[in-house]
Amino acid sequence: MSFSPVQIIFLQKLVADRPESRRAGDAALFFQQNFSIGRLVKNNVQYQGGHFQAALQLLQANDLPVAALGPNSTRADSAAFGGMSEKSLSAAPHSRSVAVKALGRCTLDGHEMYTPASAYLVLTPADAKRVVCQRLMVVENLETFRTLDAYAWIDRRGMDVLAIYRGDVRLRNNDATEAIRGRQEPVWGFFDFDPAGLAFANALPAGRLERVILPSQTWLHQAADTPRGRQLFDSQVAVYSNVLNDSVHAEVIACWQLMKRLRSGVTQERMVWADGC
Repeated sequence: MSFSPVQIIFLQKLVADRPESRRAGDAALFFQQNFSIGRLVKNNVQYQGGHFQAALQLLQANDLPVAALGPNSTRADSAAFGGMSEKSLSAAPHSRSVAVKALGRCTLDGHEMYTPASAYLVLTPADAKRVVCQRLMVVENLETFRTLDAYAWIDRRGMDVLAIYRGDVRLRNNDATEAIRGRQEPVWGFFDFDPAGLAFANALPAGRLERVILPSQTWLHQAADTPRGRQLFDSQVAVYSNVLNDSVHAEVIACWQLMKRLRSGVTQERMVWADGC
């Protein structure tokens, strides 16, 4: 089985640090759910001695390095381990990169930015902070981000909007967060309609979340009535319910109340067929 660099590093840190618990993020939940490494307790995964041994054995069984290779490791260092690509855990070619799309008339250094349909631009966090616009739109999924033009129901309200992809393993979340926090505009959040998506919206800079972008409630009621939607809700609600119950964002509170009534969710990809908000 192949693991992502983030997952490999997570296992390595478990072995090296032997923590009592970790936040129930993607990697922690993945290994807890699929390999019984750790025990889920509210928003954390707790660990005991046997879990660290299991993490060590999982690395060894998949021919992966037990300890971090270090910041100066080469591709040859990575290639010594048959369980991962020679590119794994080496310097990322997309480091210090933020994916953006210009919606409306956004400018950089006085030049209007143009983003073709189904494409995006990559800027450094420093350059992303200098784009002139009226609103930021943070988008969860890369496929949705690339094809934002297809989501015709989204009303920009006549504003010039800089859409920012929230990041992933390649285009780091931290770089996107740096660009967002280095600006002052109100922020719109466009995420999956599920507990995790609302938690992402809730984590946007305090006082700047102006809008959670969603289709109409009528459409959401219909679109959420699926086995997949209920699975999304059921698999995430225990992890995110506490933080959402404590939210102070009016937009998040309203969406969370609707989601709890529906006890289901809708992915961004499904929203491409939605009607107006």
